[in-house]
Amino acid sequence: LILSNRGVAQTLPEPEVIGSSWVYRTDGMYHNVRDDLVNAITDEGLVISYTAHLASMLRRTSDATGAVKQVYDNAQSMLFCSSELTYELTLNNPHNITLCPYSISIYTLTGEPETVYLSIRSPELEQPDYAAVHQLLEQIIAATLDW
Repeated sequence: LILSNRGVAQTLPEPEVIGSSWVYRTDGMYHNVRDDLVNAITDEGLVISYTAHLASMLRRTSDATGAVKQVYDNAQSMLFCSSELTYELTLNNPHNITLCPYSISIYTLTGEPETVYLSIRSPELEQPDYAAVHQLLEQIIAATLDW
């Protein structure tokens, strides 16, 4: 898949569809790829409204949940929204407000520190309004992997 972002063509590898997620992988150090993801989001003129620190939350709550295995070394989900895109989506259908915020998760699995995963929810492409959101998410992932 070739995407155009501000006139620059970027190639996005095919995702691996795992459950309800589209998963992309790259080799690298988590913090470097994370910084690339932040830059790709902000380069689109978007603001990250919330970062869920999932690996630390899972570690912190492991006693309460009875978790004995640590799945992630690092894991975060970044939430953000495009006011312009959301406005268009809600003009078409006011109930599309649930599509905002959008999220991209970034993580490394325990024992695989140099493989970084980026994932998004499987797109609901049967909903025409969702296609623009999905295209934005793919643009951001392509820019992240292109750094």
